[in-house]
Amino acid sequence: MRRFISLLAAVILIGGFSTSGFAPAQAAPCVKVKNVVGQNYQTAQNIWRAQGLWVVPAKDGKGWGRTSWMDRNWKVVGQSPKAGTCVKKNSDVRATIVKYTD
Repeated sequence: MRRFISLLAAVILIGGFSTSGFAPAQAAPCVKVKNVVGQNYQTAQNIWRAQGLWVVPAKDGKGWGRTSWMDRNWKVVGQSPKAGTCVKKNSDVRATIVKYTD
């Protein structure tokens, strides 16, 4: 045991121990936000969720403060962040929506 400890100490002191086989943790690549403008709001949410993004409640495009109870009755007229923006996974995305009857 004493011989092993001496050998280990010598290897460390001389620099014979290499960590080149260990790669540092790399940052996860960004997610490019897909363009969902013109899509049905339910479809848009499905697209974003499949990308690993977090969909926050939509904004009423008419400014009337309405909430979408039936997401399929709405279409996307804007989005934040813009399409093509590189964001981290689990980032927030928000659609601006209007009813098809508007």
